[in-house]
Amino acid sequence: MIRAWMLFTGLLLAGCGGGGPVDVQTADAVPLRLDRDDPGKLLGSVLGAYLGPDGGDPVEAGLLSGDGDALVLHPQRLPEAARAALADANGDGAIDWEELAAMLEATYVDARDLPPTLDALRQQADYRAGEPEWFTVEVDGVMTAARRRIHVPLAALREAMRAFADGGTLDYPAGTWIVGEHAVDGDVVETTVKHRRPDGYWDFAVYGPDGALAPATQTEPRSLRVPTQCTGCHLGQRLFEPEKSFPAEAGDGPFGPRAIYVPDAWRSREATALFDEHRRRDDGVLGLYATLYAGRLLADREAGTLGDDDRRLLEALGL
Repeated sequence: MIRAWMLFTGLLLAGCGGGGPVDVQTADAVPLRLDRDDPGKLLGSVLGAYLGPDGGDPVEAGLLSGDGDALVLHPQRLPEAARAALADANGDGAIDWEELAAMLEATYVDARDLPPTLDALRQQADYRAGEPEWFTVEVDGVMTAARRRIHVPLAALREAMRAFADGGTLDYPAGTWIVGEHAVDGDVVETTVKHRRPDGYWDFAVYGPDGALAPATQTEPRSLRVPTQCTGCHLGQRLFEPEKSFPAEAGDGPFGPRAIYVPDAWRSREATALFDEHRRRDDGVLGLYATLYAGRLLADREAGTLGDDDRRLLEALGL
């Protein structure tokens, strides 16, 4: 009886990551110990990235099983390059967040097959074209001490707003590119990019000063790594300035101003309350793009310059 209990206990510990080191290269199943909020959503984003150009559901693909705090990774379902970069480095029989992050940071960019340069990106998304194709706003915030000039495709933004009018959530269409140019003394020194996958998550990328893909941002006050620190903010619940205080102005932070540079007429309390965009982040988007664009349309209506399509959009939103 005692021997049977000891055998059962040993099997239980092994299944929970307590049976010593695990060889990820040969194991069929490895427990995950991520210690992260909403790990299912996080893994849908980062592991879905390894399931082909369109992404995918890691549970449906057999890459992930379990739920809550009992998630299990099936490493043989990973692409070979990703599996080779994954290891139970601390020998505890499980994969923790630091071990998974090391694999992600080493292989994610290649797995996503993103445009290798800004020139290649602009062949797919010519964000410098400006209006009427792109909605652009400048922001100083906590992500970087650089001024960010953010470009959102206007057609995708309006589609997300119509989705909100119909169903109450801001959902950008698959294929949407959101581009942030980081400028220091007027010169663009790096560019951050989000691309909406068909599986509902976003790909993240950074282009360095040379215009080529980079593993992390380089501007002060801190480097942010792709994709692990991108998902940490975009899928999390923490509020950031200046979006947190909008439509009021935010105070300066320890690394400089925190501000959204738009006309005062765009600072609509009605639009801000309607979308509650930064706090809800329905689509993992931190910026107030729908709020600002609606504010602009409301200002146009007040000035008597609103077009018919824009009037219908505001009416659908109840504004």
